[in-house]
Amino acid sequence: MTSTNIPLTELNLDALFVEQSRRLGLVTLADVINSKIETLSKKKDFTYTWYADLLTLLKEQGLLSEFQQRQL
Repeated sequence: MTSTNIPLTELNLDALFVEQSRRLGLVTLADVINSKIETLSKKKDFTYTWYADLLTLLKEQGLLSEFQQRQL
């Protein structure tokens, strides 16, 4: 599993994904893990395309299960 204190800017991610994440208030993996989809989905900059990319990122980082558990 990856450390969650890593800024998204330090990961090899698409710049548009990182910028959209920042506009949603997500700067680090910890911000992502601690976020709630219910809250994010109500924000202006949320899209389901971004969310699908987010889930892919979490899976690659070994954090998808933890994220899913925190959504309950």
